[in-house]
Amino acid sequence: MYKFLFSDGEDVCLYEDGKIVKRHSKFIENYKNACASVERARTWKQSGEGAKFCGDVRYEAEGESAMCTINGVWFTSKDNEIVYSFTVDQSSGVYKIDLSDEKAPEIHVVNSVDYRFSGGCCDAVTDILVTEISRNYCNSDIAVLDLKSGDYKTVTDGDTMDGDPFISPDDADAVYFSSRGVGRTLNGDFAGFSPASVCKLNISALEVEEILSSDKYNYFKPIVSGGKLYVLRTPSKDKKPNPLLEIILIPFRIIQALVNFINVFVTAFTGKSLASGGSNPAKGRKYDSREQFVKGNLINVDKQLKTNARKDKDGYGFIPLSWQIIEAESGKVIKSGIADYDITDDGTVIATNGKRIFAVKDGKSVKLCDTERCLTVSCRHGSGKSSDLFVI
Repeated sequence: MYKFLFSDGEDVCLYEDGKIVKRHSKFIENYKNACASVERARTWKQSGEGAKFCGDVRYEAEGESAMCTINGVWFTSKDNEIVYSFTVDQSSGVYKIDLSDEKAPEIHVVNSVDYRFSGGCCDAVTDILVTEISRNYCNSDIAVLDLKSGDYKTVTDGDTMDGDPFISPDDADAVYFSSRGVGRTLNGDFAGFSPASVCKLNISALEVEEILSSDKYNYFKPIVSGGKLYVLRTPSKDKKPNPLLEIILIPFRIIQALVNFINVFVTAFTGKSLASGGSNPAKGRKYDSREQFVKGNLINVDKQLKTNARKDKDGYGFIPLSWQIIEAESGKVIKSGIADYDITDDGTVIATNGKRIFAVKDGKSVKLCDTERCLTVSCRHGSGKSSDLFVI
């Protein structure tokens, strides 16, 4: 049977032989409670006629609308211990959970308000985690993190977005990862990404080799299994809009722009929005669960679910069907409409489309369970060689 980890919203989950054990992230729960407590302490500023005049009326606690993401779950060398990474608003970190004791406190590994930890691969023999550390919205590096000490070292750098690191099962010094170059204007402003390619990094020598690239596709989540390289392939360019439809929509967009301009003008001089009862737009964009960022793409969940339902009546999710797991050398498609995947020791592909998790082997796909919002799955991995990066 199958044993793997996955995230479902703010829960860390273990799937084993058809049974699911869930643990809610205590850090996220405590963060939300702290935000709600602060909000309650200052409600007098956000209620009454004065607040209405200033357009600063609040109808929910900030903690309830916090942008919370569990973006990595892994097995460690201990049987009942797992580790997960998360991002809550501007804070990110890595924590350990004891699955054998629901009341046991989570163990802190590392926290940061300057960087965001996400994804990667953990060597369950040495407790070394390779992960992505985001410096800003368009730059990230590959880092090697010692789960025992909490120390980490970055092993890539540059004006790139590096992510999805995977430790070779044969050599812990060999790490596969995806990399996107950053395009900039003459003024140095961000202009876009190049298509994602797959690179191989030798940690000891700090040498990088590009092994898979294309102008038409992005290649994410490289995994080596059975001597073969597998990747998550997505189109590198969005589908071009329909010119006729764009012309038809011009009058509606002009009206929308005029309404937005008038609304800003009225709010600036009266302190009230044209739409009464709303929160002050200056407070920033609220988290919307109907939208999901996956691999740098903003996906409209409701719209994509309807689109996929027309093509796949049973196993559809909210990931575009053009996102495919493939075997790199042959180009063989393993599964379509996938957000994340991993591969077990016997070669079974465990894949999620956001709403369901599947096991795929020998061309047959079996649904294992339903989820609310699953964007991360992880199997146990261990390498035959230990890296000496942290040896002094």
